[in-house]
Amino acid sequence: MTLKTWSELRIRVARIGAALEVVVRSDPEVCGLSGANFHLSLHHGGQGDCQVGNLSLVDCPNELVLLEFERWMRGSGYGLEA
Repeated sequence: MTLKTWSELRIRVARIGAALEVVVRSDPEVCGLSGANFHLSLHHGGQGDCQVGNLSLVDCPNELVLLEFERWMRGSGYGLEA
């Protein structure tokens, strides 16, 4: 896993938000998105959390959280680009 910069992570979250048709919250410290059955939050300090259905990951490295969120969303039938 190559570490992504904060800017790259925020861009990725924005793309996911567009694919899911949800509004992305983004400020200098936090970026994230949420829907009826999912939530993703990444923090500038390097830790994030996510929840998809009954699966959750809390206080883990941002990039791991983003990877797991994408994997869980695909597993739940949401359409995300590869």
